[in-house]
Amino acid sequence: MNATRINPLVSVVIPCYNPKQLVRTLESVRRQTFTGWEALCVDDGSEEEFATIFQSMHDSRFSYHRLEQHRNANVARNYGIQHGRGRYIAMLDSDDEWEPSHLEAALRLIGKEKADGVYGSLVLRNGSSDRTVVTRAIREGESTIDFLLSTGYGAQTSTLVMTTESAKTIGWDESLNRHQDYDFVVRYCRQYKLVPLLEPTVIYHLSGGPKQMDFHSCIRFIRSVEDEISPRIYLDYHRQMLRVATHYAAGEEVLTYYRETMAGCTPLVSLQEYLLLLRPQNRREAWRWKMRYLWRLLWLKVEI
Repeated sequence: MNATRINPLVSVVIPCYNPKQLVRTLESVRRQTFTGWEALCVDDGSEEEFATIFQSMHDSRFSYHRLEQHRNANVARNYGIQHGRGRYIAMLDSDDEWEPSHLEAALRLIGKEKADGVYGSLVLRNGSSDRTVVTRAIREGESTIDFLLSTGYGAQTSTLVMTTESAKTIGWDESLNRHQDYDFVVRYCRQYKLVPLLEPTVIYHLSGGPKQMDFHSCIRFIRSVEDEISPRIYLDYHRQMLRVATHYAAGEEVLTYYRETMAGCTPLVSLQEYLLLLRPQNRREAWRWKMRYLWRLLWLKVEI
């Protein structure tokens, strides 16, 4: 145990903010069949401290680090990565948990594939109901963002295990409050080899969803990678985000962005959907938008 504490092979980084199920998460780390780890729980300025939880664990491999000012999970993640002493970093959100074989299976796959890191399959748990989501490899010629947007949970944060060197090089974008996992994985795959762990070793607990959404982070991220997204996936993503923005009663600026971006996806958008998106106020305006739509179709055919 003493040797493990001094020279951990894996540093587990657990960002948390007012966590509700932290003990469950920590116990899943302690149950790992691979024991050469340290776990850094980085508290992103919670309303109360949780040091007593770690004292009750009676395991010196756990450490508690409190950031006085609340910012976001990426700040806590970067702090943990910078202070980890292991050769590898394993990410774990404070409301998720691991199966006992998680670290052992990830390290074995990294060695076998000579990879820099892994992402993996997971179990979606909603109360007593489970649904397994099996990930896949990124196909030849497929962009990382196409893979992520088409698979949804294809590379969820708590499945990521990677070399410490690569994690420090890439880092988490501290200015993003949404899509930060997509952003990290896209940038990671531009420089490093990430392979899939098909065995589901992560349990992702579904909740009621966030009370609010930072749509400006979503828009800024998707703009940064829009040249890497195939047209159909690009349209489907914006169609989904328009539904989400409507559900959360986002501001008119956000709704207009999603509507106009979708309307620009001619010819994938039908004329009927095109007019519904642009919301003409009268027949004259509707006729003008219709002519613009038909002109775009004609122009695209000429280009082809």
